[in-house]
Amino acid sequence: MSRDRSGHRATGLQSTMPRRRGSISVASRLWLAAGGLLLLSYLGGVLWAALLELPAGALDPRAVASVSVTGRDGSLLRTALPREDGGALWVPLSSLSPHLVQATIAGEDQRFFEHRGVDPRALLRALGQVLALRRVVSGGSTITMQLARLLRPSPRTLAAKLREAVLAIKLERRLSKEQILWLYLNRAPYGNRTFGVEAAAQAYLGKPAARLSLAEAALLSALPRSPAGYNPYRHRDRLLRRQREILRRMAAQGRIGAEPLRLALAEPIAWARGERPFLAPHLVERVLADPGLREATRVRTSLDLALQEQVEVALREAVRRLRPHGVSNAAALVVENRTGEVLAYVGSADFWDEKDGGQNDGTLARRQAGSTLKPFTYALALERGRTAASLLQDLPAHFTTDKGDYAPRNYDDTFHGPVRLRVALGSSYNVPAVHTAEIVGLDALLKLLRDLGFTSLDQPARHYGLGLTLGNGDTTLQELTAAYATLARHGEWLPLRLVQEARRADGSPLPLPETRPRRLLSAAATHVIADILADPMARLPAFGKQTVLEVGFPASVKTGTSKDFRDNWTVGFTSAVTVGVWVGNFDGSSMHNVSGITGAGPLWAEIVTAESRDRPPAMVEAPPPGLTEREICPVSGEIAGPHCGAAVREIFIPGSEPTRLCPMHQELTLDRRNGLLAGDGCPTGVSERRLFTVYPPRFRGWALEHGIEPPPSADSPLCPRPPGARARVSVRFPVHGDRYFLDPDLRRSHQRVPLEAVVEGLAREVRWLVDGREVARAGYPFAAAWTVRPGQHTVLAVLPDGTRSDPVSITVED
Repeated sequence: MSRDRSGHRATGLQSTMPRRRGSISVASRLWLAAGGLLLLSYLGGVLWAALLELPAGALDPRAVASVSVTGRDGSLLRTALPREDGGALWVPLSSLSPHLVQATIAGEDQRFFEHRGVDPRALLRALGQVLALRRVVSGGSTITMQLARLLRPSPRTLAAKLREAVLAIKLERRLSKEQILWLYLNRAPYGNRTFGVEAAAQAYLGKPAARLSLAEAALLSALPRSPAGYNPYRHRDRLLRRQREILRRMAAQGRIGAEPLRLALAEPIAWARGERPFLAPHLVERVLADPGLREATRVRTSLDLALQEQVEVALREAVRRLRPHGVSNAAALVVENRTGEVLAYVGSADFWDEKDGGQNDGTLARRQAGSTLKPFTYALALERGRTAASLLQDLPAHFTTDKGDYAPRNYDDTFHGPVRLRVALGSSYNVPAVHTAEIVGLDALLKLLRDLGFTSLDQPARHYGLGLTLGNGDTTLQELTAAYATLARHGEWLPLRLVQEARRADGSPLPLPETRPRRLLSAAATHVIADILADPMARLPAFGKQTVLEVGFPASVKTGTSKDFRDNWTVGFTSAVTVGVWVGNFDGSSMHNVSGITGAGPLWAEIVTAESRDRPPAMVEAPPPGLTEREICPVSGEIAGPHCGAAVREIFIPGSEPTRLCPMHQELTLDRRNGLLAGDGCPTGVSERRLFTVYPPRFRGWALEHGIEPPPSADSPLCPRPPGARARVSVRFPVHGDRYFLDPDLRRSHQRVPLEAVVEGLAREVRWLVDGREVARAGYPFAAAWTVRPGQHTVLAVLPDGTRSDPVSITVED
């Protein structure tokens, strides 16, 4: 192209013939024809627009909307694309940077707010260029026409251009300018499988479109014109030149001033790494699979990304450390007590580890929970009158179940005799827990567990038997963690909450399920349980001093190990959060002697310590009003007497406080000459005072086995006690009115009834009479057995001095 001497452009269509005065040039005729054609087209287009319908669902954002899943602070966790060629992250127009709207209008359609879908001036300019140069120089498309092409894609021909104009007119009649901008900015292609400016901002700049600077907004506004030609990964220099051109257009059009222009031209662009994030994969997969979130295009989870990353690192390191012991995986949850929101969610040590099943979600795996269910058995017992000081029996025991005889044993294969409830729970003894489950009732325990959210326990109570309290039923880490958070909330249950907010493509909020707390246990009972689980002295008999569970601040915690070391757990809480950890193998194989205290325990301690750096925990919670404290004997659990030694303080639910002085520590007067009981008349220097622990009858056998010396049972003949000091005896077992049935499958000589007596005072032995015949003699603890025979029988216990118990009648049927 050249210019003539007058400065006018010379075109290939210019006539070489001399023009007559008043004649119309060929070019002018062409322009008039084009204008007439354009006017006819426009009028025809209006009519056509009234008849032409948009494709079904063309204006539905969900057709191309990706789903963005973010952490609680808006950090992108993952973008789920709706189709292979990509997707858009739909956001409301109000959530976009104002700079972006201005830059897009300046670069694409500066008269956007003036025209009705088609800009005649732009079309005339484009048509003139086509007629003059016989090729397309500029399309003359408005933003509305570009949106029409996105809604009904077609090859770029003159007919297609006319159809775009018609659809643009229809869109302008149907939608507001703001709606058109919203649809365009959320649908426009920005290259590299990204549609919409929000997806582009996240992909190229690592930030939401709401936080774009002027320079960044101008940069992104350039991409829809030629996503491939301005590809930031291949043609970054070309894109930056277009960005500067748009910035100068904005200044020339009065959209920005000179100083913002200068600053924007000088601003360096901080590019993102360019990879699509896939963080917290197990949580993201769970959210994307939720049918209740099907309409959502933006989901803000409760996840604390910084804490999540710390937990992931801790899990990987723990599994690396434990792998020589047959451990290949772990899972962990961190839950905010107040809301039930999940702050960290790690389903395996490595999501991408195919060999060890890394894509399995360990927080949802159904595994045996071991001793982690014991606190709920004891909480139910506290609700029914037991106290942390109640004396429980840890003795050999047999229970009849639907599956046969059940004889629980402790982890250390030892029986500990009389133990207070506090110690039984803190030291995780099995036998007292089973006795307690029998007392509270299996049906009541299973109901409580199901109310607490243990939906995995879906079998009838008889299926589990009393072993339910020891965790023989399948549960999940999510169920356990939610249940322990209930203890942290003093008995109010909340479901775990993964999502804080979900929005549709138009920005409207998606209703989420209501999460109202539901009281399942009393504040008093749960506070006592929390206090026990935070007590290192209660753990001392079983776990020793300075365990990994002592983290330097108040925390209630419980470990658990399933049969054959297949799973181990540690679950506990501070005043702020509850942390649950599972360690094991997804294939169910056993670990090598890895228990909750050695496997999951150190990992739990590391996680709860990491979480507490930013939120130092206070006490577990202030105790509820009304709880009382008493000084008790550590052996009997009764009010401490003068001979109990070091008393301990215990907390009690109102009305459950002990009322009697400890009867187990007795100071007796003995005759030095023979070690027998001395009366008050013994000469001075002959008698002495000695302290004895007198156990209840059911524990006397255990005491003898453990070398605990019983008090003497006879008077010294040299200085006897007065007659009023005689002992009394009663039959503890069998119980009056009992009925027994002979088992036809067993020999009669093997079917025996235990005989137990309670002696108040001191006696050397007890003679057992059945129907007047002596069947046994028994010294301390006065227990024996009788081989049964059919019929009605009378049982008596007789002391050496002839003192008799009340008769007990029983029936044995063949």
